[in-house]
Amino acid sequence: MGARLERARRALTVGRVAQRSGILRVLAEVGVVGQRDATPEGARSFRQALEELGTTYIKLGQLLSSRPDLLPDVYVDELRHLVDEVPPVAFAEIDAVIRADLGDDVFASIDPEPLATASIAQTHRALLKTGRDVVIKVRRPGIVEQVELDLSVLRSTARLLQGHSATAQLLQVEALADELEVHLRQELDFVEEAYNTELIGGLIAEYDRLTVPEVIRPYVTERVLVLEWIDGRKVDAAHGLAPELAAELARQFFSAYVLQVVVEGVYHADPHWGNVLITPDGRLALLDFGLLGRIDEDTRSGLSLLLLAIAQNRADDVADLIISLSLTGVDADQPGFVHDVRRKLPRFHWRPLSGIRAGQSLADLQRIALAHHIALPTSFALVGKTLAQADSIARTLDVTMDPMALLEAEALEVMLTETERRLEPNRLLAYLYTQLDPLTRMPRRLGHVLSELEQGSLKIGFVPTGLGELEANLRSIANRVGAAIIVGSLLLASAILARVHRFEWLAFTGFCLAAVIGLYMVWKIVRTPGEL
Repeated sequence: MGARLERARRALTVGRVAQRSGILRVLAEVGVVGQRDATPEGARSFRQALEELGTTYIKLGQLLSSRPDLLPDVYVDELRHLVDEVPPVAFAEIDAVIRADLGDDVFASIDPEPLATASIAQTHRALLKTGRDVVIKVRRPGIVEQVELDLSVLRSTARLLQGHSATAQLLQVEALADELEVHLRQELDFVEEAYNTELIGGLIAEYDRLTVPEVIRPYVTERVLVLEWIDGRKVDAAHGLAPELAAELARQFFSAYVLQVVVEGVYHADPHWGNVLITPDGRLALLDFGLLGRIDEDTRSGLSLLLLAIAQNRADDVADLIISLSLTGVDADQPGFVHDVRRKLPRFHWRPLSGIRAGQSLADLQRIALAHHIALPTSFALVGKTLAQADSIARTLDVTMDPMALLEAEALEVMLTETERRLEPNRLLAYLYTQLDPLTRMPRRLGHVLSELEQGSLKIGFVPTGLGELEANLRSIANRVGAAIIVGSLLLASAILARVHRFEWLAFTGFCLAAVIGLYMVWKIVRTPGEL
């Protein structure tokens, strides 16, 4: 009962904030309820509401900022300015967590003033007793319980929408909620973040201009993470680097993210401005690996071919690969999708980063797919956002770099690496076995079918599809017929009761109820498309 009461209270809080932020206007502007032109005011109100609701909703906003297929441009742009800053936790509480997890004799000193205070954790600079400068990342007390409560409310809302809205099904609202849960659980566990940091450090080891902070083991727990201190400044237009060095940093940075996605299938999924620093020795330091994107082998292979096809301006291949990665139903307009891809794709070629919006090509492909009822996997959106952030930072370093040309230049290495992997003995034998095993079973299955056919026991089942509209129409007809019967019955019963002196009040109530239901049905009929 206590958990339900807490969920109800939180739901009421969310409802009040949503009402205060003009949720009906926001829903109309994003196309969920009605239709209304998106406005900067609506987008700003939505962002402020998410910030007010705290950690879970801030992370939801960050995830939605990767969905240009779901939200208008003005909302996507506004959500990229989400502020994940909160008042700091008192140092006494932070110090208690550090001592409980690591002990009392690890640090010579800890700066009580935090370096950063986010909704999940805050960081402090410290000095180990060995004399090494480090950063301590500490999870905020009570944040796990708050996130669990918010996720419970969001999951219930997602299930409700998915079960009653075709639009929610196309947008995969439940999958979005699942993705949010995965992201939050990753970021709450610092043991996972330590592993992620070391994993990405290994993947970018071949890039001499990129680095990640070293994890200081054994000082790693679920709530506390100790990392090497890296001195540096944020990337901005006034970076002051020599043009040749800036161009090399941009190339290595963007190339590293492309190879993480298309070759490894594991990538740093949050390369925003605060997580990339320029070090005094002219390198880029990547920070904060709480969120790591992971894609399965088939999706990774499809995405690598897709990015190559985009780089080489092969529209038909781009369309085919997107369809192969997506969920398509009977309503999907594949010919229309192919036509729009042919029309849109050439706009992104032979232009430097200064001439295009970051990540615009993948964002436009997401919108085109949704417009033609082609539902892309959530991993596509996260990859698009990651590459958009990466080329945005690369643009700041070198505005002349052409991301499409770089993708094509990496193509040979990607294909050689892919071929080498597929020809590895273990992978090759596993692939051959997977393909040949169904063939070895074919004679037995064919014999079984012929045997049932001979005995007259063969059964063939058909599953009808595309009956949703028919079912909805039948339900509407049944509801209206039922309402008409109820209205008629109320009128008849009220007319009979009106002749009985003692029940005149009940007859009047019946007439009023029949009038209300009748007027409501007339209103519904008038609003229904078509002629009366």
